[in-house]
Amino acid sequence: MKPVPLAGSRPDSPALTALETAVIDCALRALGADGAALRAQLEVAEVRTRTGSGVGFVTRLRVPADTPRAAGRPPPPVLGHHPALAEPAEFLLELKDGRLHTLEACCFSGFWPDDEAAFQLVVRS
Repeated sequence: MKPVPLAGSRPDSPALTALETAVIDCALRALGADGAALRAQLEVAEVRTRTGSGVGFVTRLRVPADTPRAAGRPPPPVLGHHPALAEPAEFLLELKDGRLHTLEACCFSGFWPDDEAAFQLVVRS
């Protein structure tokens, strides 16, 4: 699969995009106090790779080994409502060994919107 640049980001940038940060923050807020270790990881997380598919993206993260590991339940999925999409996009934040590892995003109809700032995020219940 050939990488597709995401709006407002360079594929090789070590910084999270505004959308990536907002999605992760939304998922971690749902964890309450249980998300403290993951919030600490988010402060120092860098992008290892970022790949777009035209209908979403996969961002793999790097978290320094000296940050606290998370214990407990994983972050819930986040839905993103966007005026250009007939159905919400879904965002999944995956952990590996208690550390932020991968953020996956996918829309189920249409193509990934160029204007990522128009997403309205909610935790899927």
